[in-house]
Amino acid sequence: MNFEEALKLADTAVFAQANRHLKDIEVIILRGSWEGHEYHKIAEAYGYAAEYLMQDVGPKLWKLLSEALGERVSKRNFQTALERRSHLQSQTAAQPISVTSTPLCQDWGEAPDVSNFFGRAAELNTLSQWVLRDRCRLVALLGMGGIGKTALTAKLGEQVQGEFEYLIWRSLRHAPPLLTILTELNSFTSSSPETQLPTTIGEQISSLIKSLRDRRCLLILDDWEMILQSGDIAGYYGDGYEGYGQLLRRISEERHQSCLLLLSREKPVEVASLAGETLPVRTLQVKGLKQTDAKMLLAAIGFSDSENGLDELIQVYRGHPAALKITATTIQELFNGNISQFIGQSSLVIGDIFANLLNEHFQRLSDLGKAVMYWLAIEQQPISWNQLKAKLSAGVSSSELLTVLESLVRRSLIEKELSPSSAEAKFTLEPVMMKYVTHNSIEQICQNILEAMEAQSTDKLGLIGSHAFERSPELKDTKITQLHPILTKVRERLDLTRINNYQMQLKELLSKVRECPSPKLLYAEKNLLKLLG
Repeated sequence: MNFEEALKLADTAVFAQANRHLKDIEVIILRGSWEGHEYHKIAEAYGYAAEYLMQDVGPKLWKLLSEALGERVSKRNFQTALERRSHLQSQTAAQPISVTSTPLCQDWGEAPDVSNFFGRAAELNTLSQWVLRDRCRLVALLGMGGIGKTALTAKLGEQVQGEFEYLIWRSLRHAPPLLTILTELNSFTSSSPETQLPTTIGEQISSLIKSLRDRRCLLILDDWEMILQSGDIAGYYGDGYEGYGQLLRRISEERHQSCLLLLSREKPVEVASLAGETLPVRTLQVKGLKQTDAKMLLAAIGFSDSENGLDELIQVYRGHPAALKITATTIQELFNGNISQFIGQSSLVIGDIFANLLNEHFQRLSDLGKAVMYWLAIEQQPISWNQLKAKLSAGVSSSELLTVLESLVRRSLIEKELSPSSAEAKFTLEPVMMKYVTHNSIEQICQNILEAMEAQSTDKLGLIGSHAFERSPELKDTKITQLHPILTKVRERLDLTRINNYQMQLKELLSKVRECPSPKLLYAEKNLLKLLG
């Protein structure tokens, strides 16, 4: 018997005895005890006081299970007691309780299997408190693709499911019309499913709010970003999907006893305006795994804790679960499990699957958004608003830059930090995105140069003409070449130092740049001279 089977058995027995499901904190104690942890370890992992678990919750839980199972149950013997109950049920061929005989109804939709789940104790504890103790109406889990929002929510759902009469999970991956989603939610939560549902969005939302008011429901909507528009302004809806904003506002503002968990790569505008630390709308920015948790993930893939380069690998990807999983597979397949060799030779390797995921983020941006991303990748370190504004073309206004930066933050693509020497905010790319944009810029520059040399046309120079590839003073080292690392990679990729024909074509291209100066080719001459060496 595994823990999930034991938990289900215990929850069923408690419900039959006390007409309630196990509480979240009781599940935490059962899970920790099942794994052999003492109370102080369980308390430390989930942010509780050890005395509270040991002297209050724990004794009450074991008393409740003793009454439910008909025998004396303690922290030491509850596994054996549950196994006896399971064996007794199988011997007597007891019929399982049907879904209709208990007020708990679930539809997990496309929720993932989280039997192999690592870490996130602090996040789970925070979310559990928001959902159960604070009775939040809307909780938004935000973060870039692959960071673990869906797995975290699935784990949370497993832990708190006993506190809700209804649980339904739906994905917006294929951008369904709002009326389709509302019909599914109302059909599931309605006390009279056979009743004909309203036909308008407003009436359907009202019907759903009534259900959320009458019974305790947990609604989970994943992939929310798929109904949001791309471009400069993040958080606003695509054509035909504006009604989703009305749904969020009404769930957030009207009284009811239920909770909506919203998962998105970018923050909807309603969440940005309604959320607050003590308000019924909260947001959690999901970051990478902690070092110890990331090591557990990699151990499950086959890497030992003492592996050379393990800590550096985790740091390079900032604990990003999807990046670590894909990279670990690459290291095993191509580098025979040698992490140090991979880091030394493949600092920009991302992997096709993960690159496609990041590309989805990048392609949603406007041209100005992409230009900002390229500048941040070129700088390789945080830069201020004024520094970034100076690098962009004169035609970009302060309001335009403000809108783009705000959108990039909402899309979890850039990070903002305060300068240690002043209160000035500085911006840089999220680490995994830094690798992607750097890699993408190298590929794009190589393609642009080859096309420009073949056509002997300055129209195709792209980034070489629009961005200055200068090493920041803080990153310069007099012992090494001052050539920007991106241009260094371009020279290596095109083999410009050995292919004489390329040298000649680049010189001819340089002449054309000098003959027809253009605002679009502001940096072309300097960059081409650097490539020529």
